[in-house]
Amino acid sequence: MSYHDLHPAQLQDLRCEPELLVLDFRDPASFAQGHLDDAQPVSDALLRQLMKSRQPERPVLVYCYHGNSSRDLCQFIASFGYTRVHNLVGGWQGWLQFTRTAAVAPGSPSPTLSTWLMDRGFPLDRLHARIDNGMSPLMLAALQGERALVEELLALGADPNHVNDDDHHALWFACVHGDPELVSLLIAHGAHVDNQNVNGATCAIYAASTGKLDVLRRLVEAGADLGKETSGGYTALDSASTLPVLKYLRGVVQAA
Repeated sequence: MSYHDLHPAQLQDLRCEPELLVLDFRDPASFAQGHLDDAQPVSDALLRQLMKSRQPERPVLVYCYHGNSSRDLCQFIASFGYTRVHNLVGGWQGWLQFTRTAAVAPGSPSPTLSTWLMDRGFPLDRLHARIDNGMSPLMLAALQGERALVEELLALGADPNHVNDDDHHALWFACVHGDPELVSLLIAHGAHVDNQNVNGATCAIYAASTGKLDVLRRLVEAGADLGKETSGGYTALDSASTLPVLKYLRGVVQAA
């Protein structure tokens, strides 16, 4: 691909470019009803001018109705030798949705979070939207170890105890990623430490079975119930997969 997709949340940075050329690839009536600042309607004359101008480094932004037909125009302009051609993802409608969401309240996602959400197919106005296997933004951010995004999502009101189709919540995915600080963050925001998935496994059982001792320590320190069993009757101690984990759990159980 010889052009770049640009999400609405990233537009402000591009607008700082002094030579930015903004092209509106919609019909005249739509343009008249509303358009981006400094946008110019696409015309044959304008395209011929671009072909002759020989300014390959000049930034160009193209948008249409929904960000689809503009891709072909971006490809066409790039063929002139332009190296900084951008397609506005979602087009004019995507931009309107973004501005409406951003204007809702001080609790709007930051540009970084907005871009992350859109890249992964989440709407900007639903913190508990679900994608593949019922994954929410908070669950996916925890799985990917995006601690700053997890913090922002929690601050915006994301529920740490929503579960996906397998009854896993964000804390489980923080354990999968293996970041003890992320585990503590979610627990501090009310994540249930003893939540059991469809097979009865808790985060402590998972951490023990995968040898994640540092994660397991945080769970135990937060009061994890080591007596919880899977549907097969296995506890965290039964599931210990490494000697350090086994020694640690034996010590905790004996002390109790």
